[in-house]
Amino acid sequence: MSERDEVPDTRTLAFIYDRHATTATAALDERTDRCRRYAAAKGWTVAGTWVDRGDHALTDAPRPQWAALALAMRQAAAPAVCLVDSWERISRDPERRAVLCRAVRQARGYCATTAGEMDRDPDRDIAAAVVALRGRP
Repeated sequence: MSERDEVPDTRTLAFIYDRHATTATAALDERTDRCRRYAAAKGWTVAGTWVDRGDHALTDAPRPQWAALALAMRQAAAPAVCLVDSWERISRDPERRAVLCRAVRQARGYCATTAGEMDRDPDRDIAAAVVALRGRP
């Protein structure tokens, strides 16, 4: 097989996200390191790390780094997961977290934590695949 004929790498891409309001970074470094270790254990390729800092970390909108992460996921050529250390890294408010996670799903990805939790709905994934295949021979 020549270099041009190589099959593209379709391993899952991990888009690590966090938010951090203070200038001390030890806790942030621990959380993102945990994400990197988790991604490596799953065989995922880390696409990058996005961190909303300061005031952006304290509110649910605007989240410039979250928006940048979603844009990068939309452009990804492989399956994508937004990886966080815990759900609270996205938002402490479950309703706001659901809104933010919806942006990731609209970017063809899903959210997961280092505890193995995910917002991926296998039934929804199957239904979406059926809809996508309608009309195809």
